[in-house]
Amino acid sequence: MAKLFKNNRKGMIQKNRVTRYLLYAIGEILLIVIGILLALYLQNKNESEKNNEVLRTTISMLKNEIYANKSKIENVQSYHIMLKDTLEKIDLSIVSADKKKFSFWRGMNAPRLQDAAFQTSVQTGIGREMDPEVLQILNGLYSYQQSYNDYITQSTRVFFDTDFNDPRSISTTMGKIKVIMLDLFYFEKQLISGYEGAIKKIDDAYEPE
Repeated sequence: MAKLFKNNRKGMIQKNRVTRYLLYAIGEILLIVIGILLALYLQNKNESEKNNEVLRTTISMLKNEIYANKSKIENVQSYHIMLKDTLEKIDLSIVSADKKKFSFWRGMNAPRLQDAAFQTSVQTGIGREMDPEVLQILNGLYSYQQSYNDYITQSTRVFFDTDFNDPRSISTTMGKIKVIMLDLFYFEKQLISGYEGAIKKIDDAYEPE
């Protein structure tokens, strides 16, 4: 009988050891799992912070670019309006040998608007992280801006066949310039409105710090 109790006690001790080992093993596994989950969490948090920092930098660069382009337009807008209004008052059908008739002319003075910050945001993929409404308005704005740049490039071709020693040739060119200035008037008016709308939309989505 004593031997039976002894064997039972020994068996219980062995079972307790197995139970403690299993609990220990489960504890180790849980610690490893928690460690992995914590590491993944910290990694994702760091990546998220890096992406947010890149996004903030990109937004700042875009705003600076938009402000710079808006300033370029505003610097030439009054001159282009003056050209439009003046050429509308002149009878260009009357050929004059007096070049002083066009003394107000100081060239096209059309700026080349930049899009480096926007192109960078597209090429790096950071644009996909932007607020959808902001991205939409930027796409529209920069597409319209590109149309302006293309129109300026195209418009300069009116001078290729101009004989600046021939009043008739100059008058013909100025007639074309009158049409160009009318187009630029609407282009630049819409661009300024677009720049202001884009800045407002950006500030609404990303409160200035």
